[in-house]
Amino acid sequence: MRGNKKFSIFLFITIALLASFLFAFAEKDEQIEIDTLVISSREHTRMQPEIFYAFKDSAKKVEPLLKMSFVLFNPFQHEFLDEKAEFQKELLDLLNECVTEVMAIKKANPRTDELLKGIREYIKRNPKSRLSELHATIEEFMAEFEFLIIEPNYTYGAHPIFLKPYVTLVDTPDGANAKDIMETLYILFFIDAAFKQDKPIWGTCHGAQIGYMHAGGKLGRLFEYKENGYDVAFKKTGQKYAKEETWHITKMLHTHKKDSGYMEYSLFVYPVPEIFKGKGEPGEEMYMNKDFDHSLCLIEPIPDDVKVISYHPLSEYKDKIIDKKYEEFNEEFKKVLKNRVIIDAYEYKTMLGTQYHPQDTYDDLETSIIFEYLVEQLADRYKE
Repeated sequence: MRGNKKFSIFLFITIALLASFLFAFAEKDEQIEIDTLVISSREHTRMQPEIFYAFKDSAKKVEPLLKMSFVLFNPFQHEFLDEKAEFQKELLDLLNECVTEVMAIKKANPRTDELLKGIREYIKRNPKSRLSELHATIEEFMAEFEFLIIEPNYTYGAHPIFLKPYVTLVDTPDGANAKDIMETLYILFFIDAAFKQDKPIWGTCHGAQIGYMHAGGKLGRLFEYKENGYDVAFKKTGQKYAKEETWHITKMLHTHKKDSGYMEYSLFVYPVPEIFKGKGEPGEEMYMNKDFDHSLCLIEPIPDDVKVISYHPLSEYKDKIIDKKYEEFNEEFKKVLKNRVIIDAYEYKTMLGTQYHPQDTYDDLETSIIFEYLVEQLADRYKE
């Protein structure tokens, strides 16, 4: 009898210890599922592998772990999409019809450089319009996801009808077309939806530009367009889909290998902004890469809702010339470069925008800390 009692106590303790172990293991193995919508360039049938890798790797470093799944949004490539393919095909038809309404809004006020404001007013006045249907459909679709990523695009970019007064053509002389209107429009509407649903957004390059436009910000050029570029010190690189030029400035600012058919990233060092350091020591020295392969930049005036994280190295460049930071710039470069405030990273409501491409140099220096910051934000937002 006494032996049975001892055995029962032993069995109870064993079960209790096992249950405690399993509970602790379950806690450690707890995961937060983050369904992520990825808006790619319309020429791509998949998300950028560099972005996929950056988030998958960073998601392993937080507690609780993030289980991130990705759905691609690209109605122009709907036939290649397994998930939501039929929906995106229908949305493409709707987008085609919306181009006519967008053009009518701009032609009614050709002087405006705030077309998005006009579109919003039109939707309120015309709740049965195609634009109103598109806006509501995108909002409903975004409700299925916890996070929105807006990748770089490798086409024209934001259609100038949204940016410049007196642009009233679908096909512009410098290469923009109806697809650029459609792409700009649905990204703006997805940002609307994510903000309304209080969901985080990361936009890089083109994504950062559209987010800045959404806030009411302006895009501008580093210097005026010139056919065939200026000289070999900052040579124009041709683009397949647009006549807008991309500039090789100097190796100090441009981290792609010049005049090659492939990308080669080098280690050009910039301090990591304090906001990304998270739990790191204040003032701790941390460094990242940046690249500046872009024609348009985020310029002043800075919208009230935008919090600047960092400025472009060419922001107010004349002061830097005086401080002898950019002595190697030749005189011809100095003559054409505009001396203006230029932003390269910002926060806007629930959005983080980076004009540069940190995913391309994720494993160099402490560049990965940007993605660790993003996944920590996701974990904090969605943990129970």
